[in-house]
Amino acid sequence: MVVPLLLSLLLFLGAPPVGGSDVDKPNILFVLIDDMGYGDMSYTYPEIKKNITTPLFDKLASEGLILDRYYSQFLCSPARGSLYTGRYAIALGIADDAFKPWTKECLDRDQILLPEVLRANGYATHLVGKWHLGYARWDCMPCTRGFETAYGYTQGQIDYMSHQYVPGKKYNDLYFCEEDGDEINWSILPNTTQVFSENLFTSRTKSLVESHNPSQPLFMLYSMQNVHYPFFAPDAYYSADCLDKANASCVRQAMLNGAQDALSEVIESYKEAGMWNNTLLIVASDNGARKSRFDSNLPLRGWKGSLFEGGVRVPAFLYSPNPNILVPRGHTSCYVHVTDWFSSLVRWTGGWEAFAEISTVRKSQIDTLDSIDQSDFLFTGKEENCLRDEILVHINPVNENAAYIKGDYKALFGLQSLFELKECETDHRYTFTENCVNWNVTRLYNITADPFEMHDLSKTRTDVLEELKERILDHFDELEPLQCTLPDIESAFPTEIMHYFLPFDFAGGIIPDWATYAHDPPSFH
Repeated sequence: MVVPLLLSLLLFLGAPPVGGSDVDKPNILFVLIDDMGYGDMSYTYPEIKKNITTPLFDKLASEGLILDRYYSQFLCSPARGSLYTGRYAIALGIADDAFKPWTKECLDRDQILLPEVLRANGYATHLVGKWHLGYARWDCMPCTRGFETAYGYTQGQIDYMSHQYVPGKKYNDLYFCEEDGDEINWSILPNTTQVFSENLFTSRTKSLVESHNPSQPLFMLYSMQNVHYPFFAPDAYYSADCLDKANASCVRQAMLNGAQDALSEVIESYKEAGMWNNTLLIVASDNGARKSRFDSNLPLRGWKGSLFEGGVRVPAFLYSPNPNILVPRGHTSCYVHVTDWFSSLVRWTGGWEAFAEISTVRKSQIDTLDSIDQSDFLFTGKEENCLRDEILVHINPVNENAAYIKGDYKALFGLQSLFELKECETDHRYTFTENCVNWNVTRLYNITADPFEMHDLSKTRTDVLEELKERILDHFDELEPLQCTLPDIESAFPTEIMHYFLPFDFAGGIIPDWATYAHDPPSFH
């Protein structure tokens, strides 16, 4: 049952953890929740009625460190790209949208990814859940980008029960890969339909913990499917006083219950393995909630896909039962950006030296990161070591908009509504010149005094507006022109014959005999 498991964990969190590993480097459990808005945590602005409760998240956050001014990117792929590389999405060439199926989009192979560096620093590295950074070639996939194993799905969403990208279409998107020496083993996972996907991901995470040798530090990236569309949860997660599946609040609460239950099971597995006392937990959303009656960014303005606060300012907190790993201190108003995890975790786990010895990493690659090393601030409780005062929220030459934060102020240029956004034009080359942003549509907010972006100061504080415009222009010289990538329908998977998301490389090979039985193929390597 869901509720007893949550209650038992809430009661147990305050007690000394079972066992405990005594290795030098702490385990890192990074839980990335999909599309969780600012109004989806009951600890954010608790004075505002939200019709949801998140007791597990609230307790962990209150006993750890709550990042009140944590900023991510505006959509899924940009956020994940920034997390893994320590670079702003626009520096990765991700301008206007998340990666789509049947296209050649792929996270830049020249980028160094966080799990690659952590492996060099002695960590076992595993990804469970969503990838969404390209599947065009084998070398776009996570097991070639630093993860020893990956179990989950390649695209932006799947059905929770059928695991199909498009419900009703047999385009299945569950896979498993692992590194085996110089080879990568790859398997399709076809025999799991009608099993709640988050249960599959939770079970996979637990099995990795149970089989892990605690003498080696573990980096686990659990990229949840919850609470992303489609809006669904099994009956077991509905609260007794809110069972109406036509009621958006009931559905949202059930999905939040599912996310909390998944995390509680994973934490229990760490405790049973004697690893919890040496673990840092990071919980964060990838972007704001989408615009629907099931989602909430209250009280922030805007939605997923926009550069308003509701699209990019998201819930995030850290927790550890061990004060030597994380000094608990409640809330902080320090700016933290999704890119900052890269430099902070690299330094905290041993720095760049080990990775530099086995790679061709250049100092220029490190020096040009947008990530700021905030490890002294984050983990030791030294508020004076908060180093970030500015954030390039985004530059989008396709939609001719941009946003920048400095100190108390945030400037937005161009149109921000999802209904006003443009599609990236195929074969068009977008260059970063001054006219690539619509500077005529302006907004300026003091987001310290006015975090809900209600009072536009662009006409009265033109000095600040101009300063933030110049900060955006400063980035133009660092950016390469953007090229929209063409879809390759003829050689892209899935198809009506092959119903699985496979890298395009596979199209040039021999289609196996079982491909004509795409409803239920065996695993293959």
